[in-house]
Amino acid sequence: MLDINTSDGRFLFFLPWQGHTLIGTTDRKGPAVSTPGPPEEEIEWLLTECQKYLGKDVVVRRSDVQSAWQGFRPLASDPNAEPGAPVSRDHIISTNPVTGITFVTGGKWTTYREMAQDVLDKVVKNHGLVAEPCQTEKLCLRGGDGYDRNVPIKLVQKLGCTQEVAEHLSHTYGMYAFEVVKMANATTKSWPRYGNLLMEGFPYLESEVEFACKKEMVQTVKDMLTLRIPLAFLNSTAAEKAAPRVADIMAKSLGWSRAEKHRQLEEALQYLDEFGGPIPKQKQRSIKSLEDLFNAFDTDKSGYIEYEELKECLNYWGAPFKSEEEAQAAFKSMDKKKDNRISLGEFKRWWNDPKNRENRLKLDLSEKYRFSTDKLGKGASSRGAAFG
Repeated sequence: MLDINTSDGRFLFFLPWQGHTLIGTTDRKGPAVSTPGPPEEEIEWLLTECQKYLGKDVVVRRSDVQSAWQGFRPLASDPNAEPGAPVSRDHIISTNPVTGITFVTGGKWTTYREMAQDVLDKVVKNHGLVAEPCQTEKLCLRGGDGYDRNVPIKLVQKLGCTQEVAEHLSHTYGMYAFEVVKMANATTKSWPRYGNLLMEGFPYLESEVEFACKKEMVQTVKDMLTLRIPLAFLNSTAAEKAAPRVADIMAKSLGWSRAEKHRQLEEALQYLDEFGGPIPKQKQRSIKSLEDLFNAFDTDKSGYIEYEELKECLNYWGAPFKSEEEAQAAFKSMDKKKDNRISLGEFKRWWNDPKNRENRLKLDLSEKYRFSTDKLGKGASSRGAAFG
């Protein structure tokens, strides 16, 4: 869906992508930066605009954002254009009058075949060459030879992977999907027989990492989790959780030393941390007290922490529950009123309860925010705990 009547005149896009809903907008002028993380105000603007198209009983929460990013589109300027001519949003083809070299710049991924045809036609014309019409429209992408719509079925039948995985592999690798699955280890399950998932809930296999190392020249964990497997663009938290396993597989496939694997993992995690997620980065980094922590968990600003909010926030902040049972037990220990929600008072009482001194959840959060007991007040001035 496309909306051209937004509050500030930019376009709004709703697109189905990889089993998720992609919401985005067009470009705006800004300084070039290398971070993929978008400004928080842009995320809020998208959420406000898309709410117009959903039912009144559906509220889009900030915590519904699984990943957020921005990209930069350099606009081409033709050096041979008239003075004052505007930059182009299309690709530019120009020939250097001194060297005779023809170059192409600008454009975008969706027009790469047109760019190839235009630049080759220009070269043929400039040099008086004789050539047949451009063949780019008829050239298959890698893995396209021999492909048909029954490839997913063949993958399921011959190699014992799930239908979801088969669809993903066939659409991503074409006929090379069979090579990816052949590299897959047995699952020790009756079904699927082959193909250990890189991350539960997503169709990506561990063997895709090995395939990329051996057949596609991937060199970094960061590249693997963004441009090869788009996990970072679908769920930034899941990408961070998958990074250590990706590093292990790549280290084995590429012969990395322990120090190189560590460097690769740190680089990837630092980059992935720049993607947006369910909780605004500035909110996460500004936590200095128990009230701040409570408010960060209260993503819908209802004044209470609900069960799903608790699980989602802890997962995002790197302290996930080990099981549904552990999550339920933790929630019940805080929800003293048994009304399926946790108030600020209940949260404080749980935190300050001596019985929870060695609680894993409390220890994880204390470590993450550098909890220090010497920052606690005394007597009536005690306000729980301080972080930072």
